[in-house]
Amino acid sequence: METQYLRTLMMVLETGSFSRAAEKLCLSQSTVSQRIKLLEDHYGCQLVDRSGSILRATPPGERVLEKTNLILIAEQEIENEMKNMGRKVQLAVGFTPTFGIVYLPKVLNLFMREKSDEVNLKLIAQQSEQSIKALIAKDFDIVVIEHCGELLSEEVAYFPLPPDNLVLVSSPLLQIPSEGVTLKDLFKYHLITRREGCSSRYLLKKNLCRFGFCVDNFKGVDVYDDLHLTIKSVLLGQGVAFVSRDLVADHIQRGEVREHSIPGFLYTRSRTLATDQKRIKNYYFKNFIECVHSVFALPSPFKPPKHTEAV
Repeated sequence: METQYLRTLMMVLETGSFSRAAEKLCLSQSTVSQRIKLLEDHYGCQLVDRSGSILRATPPGERVLEKTNLILIAEQEIENEMKNMGRKVQLAVGFTPTFGIVYLPKVLNLFMREKSDEVNLKLIAQQSEQSIKALIAKDFDIVVIEHCGELLSEEVAYFPLPPDNLVLVSSPLLQIPSEGVTLKDLFKYHLITRREGCSSRYLLKKNLCRFGFCVDNFKGVDVYDDLHLTIKSVLLGQGVAFVSRDLVADHIQRGEVREHSIPGFLYTRSRTLATDQKRIKNYYFKNFIECVHSVFALPSPFKPPKHTEAV
């Protein structure tokens, strides 16, 4: 049965009149009546109750109308897909600089290996709070952030990732001992830090506050918004920094920077992927999310875990 006949039935029952339905559809009243009669002959039952001044659906008519809605929705989805066939999907991803430097290249290598001809990516590094606001405002499709505290929004679907561990580091050129160092030992040097609003700076300030100190206790505070520059400055002995261990793990292993541990310090912050709750079933969104989980050696969040039977 052609969908135009079903659309006619829907309009008749919506307006309650053959004549008003004809006006809406730009058809003659006889054409509308004929289409309804053909539908009733086709299904072998009366679909429209003509006994009152307003046309209403019979019980079979209600059932056909219910299925008609599903059919027309599916038809629209097919039309939209065909219109978009050949067009590249636009995917905007927001991320914090740490994730961008350490993990994003690996994620893109997986994602773009098969999707490079289908997707146009927009990648923007921002602070955690800005990224979540941009996600809610529909400026981003997906964000991956490190953060302190809870993320609460009913509009957003959250996927927890392995936490990020931070570390206090300095160059051997400063001759700060690796063991037994105190905050007062570190205060003799410049602090190289991110700007206000960054979770690494927030966590450092929280740690210092627990001991009755603040960032101003350092010899100086140098604010760099470029993590590459931060690491290079630390390597040159220009100060100490509180950064993700992932960023400096290779330098620590090679002995190019020293790691300093302060008893009582909090070193861990959360890492989370977030996306629009309503668009989570989008094929490309799901695939990107799975690539992120794969890089962290996590199972797909969209596949139920396998259960093993007890022996």
